[in-house]
Amino acid sequence: MTEFANQGSIALRPASKADKEFFLQLYQSSRGDDLRGLGWDEDRIREFLEMQYAAYGNFYRNDFPNSSDEVVLGDAKPIGRLIIDRRADEIRLVDIALLPAHQNRGFGSQIVCGLQAEAATQHKPLRLHIIRFNRAVGLFERLGFVRASETGTHFQMEWLSEAPP
Repeated sequence: MTEFANQGSIALRPASKADKEFFLQLYQSSRGDDLRGLGWDEDRIREFLEMQYAAYGNFYRNDFPNSSDEVVLGDAKPIGRLIIDRRADEIRLVDIALLPAHQNRGFGSQIVCGLQAEAATQHKPLRLHIIRFNRAVGLFERLGFVRASETGTHFQMEWLSEAPP
């Protein structure tokens, strides 16, 4: 388990099969409001999000087979998920998610700052891919990430510990 120095009781532990239901709940907690706005009923939303979650799991396992999958713990209870792919040329933040009750409390910043320290020590960029309307874009920009490229739906963002040569 990874503890964060001077960060209170936030910690990370490797994910296990026992975390499956928590991860589904976490995924659903961050999505669905747009579907409710379309008038979808809760059963339909739940079914749709379960299908999306299965596709999401297949995506990261196929595209990032060597990634670490960790549970974010607050006061020793699961509050989020962190998926990191440590490559020879970069550290890729594949996913970070926190339950709504634990957002905007500095936990995400603590985790990302820890990854920035790791990237700086290894002289690697820290990169991520994020949907452009995600509220976390502002967080990443405050932490020094810049938009390296973009598509119609996503930003590719990166943080560099030092200016390139």
